[in-house]
Amino acid sequence: MAKFMRIGLVVLLSWHWWAAAASYPAYNTYLHPPFVRQDGGGLAADLVDALNRYMGPDRFVLENVPRARFLAMASQGRIDGIALFLSPTFLKEPLASRVGWSEPLFADHNVLVFKAGHVPVAPMPASLRGLRFGAVRGHVYRFLDGMGRRGELHVDEVGDEMNNLRKLLAGRIDFTVLNRLHFRALSEAAPELQQLVAMPELGGDFLRHILLSPSLPPETAQRAAAAVQALQHDAEWLAIMEKAGVSSGNRTRPQP
Repeated sequence: MAKFMRIGLVVLLSWHWWAAAASYPAYNTYLHPPFVRQDGGGLAADLVDALNRYMGPDRFVLENVPRARFLAMASQGRIDGIALFLSPTFLKEPLASRVGWSEPLFADHNVLVFKAGHVPVAPMPASLRGLRFGAVRGHVYRFLDGMGRRGELHVDEVGDEMNNLRKLLAGRIDFTVLNRLHFRALSEAAPELQQLVAMPELGGDFLRHILLSPSLPPETAQRAAAAVQALQHDAEWLAIMEKAGVSSGNRTRPQP
């Protein structure tokens, strides 16, 4: 009889743990290396695994979605989990203020990319006036958008960064802008990109966070926020960051 009572207690406790556990989507809108690799791995999958180590009964499940689809879902209040690697500076209001934000994951910055031998010698951004700028459709360029609206740049929009880099190599645009981690990953995989020169974009530094959906249960949101803080001292996660090019000196502060 006692044995059956012990078995019943174990089953009951297991049922309570299962009932309390829940899974939530972890949206990733960066569908390129190093965030997503062809083998399905990448920084996004690594981050979800790292977060789940600190989430107790809850867990996040990675969902890679195009940025436009995610923004449409978010504007309609149809996200119920978290979103990875985002920055409030790249989301338009009122969306950026309607959601919660974790502490910074790490600092990052964008780079201006030119063909070798064609880097302007005069100070920027004045020296960019009149040039052909390869932009990605739907992206927010904090400083260059204003120049485009004033007609100071000839803006040529395409669907992705690699298309712009090919056009740059072919001489069809004068420069483009993309994230430095993305450019590093592309350059490692495509030797022809060694013909290009990357320079930090003036004012192009930002902090990457985790977006917390307002629909998350408060306890889950608190665990997720605490997990981000814990990752700043997590040896396995820090090793992943180092390999990706996020050095120990610039993880959580903007670039000088």
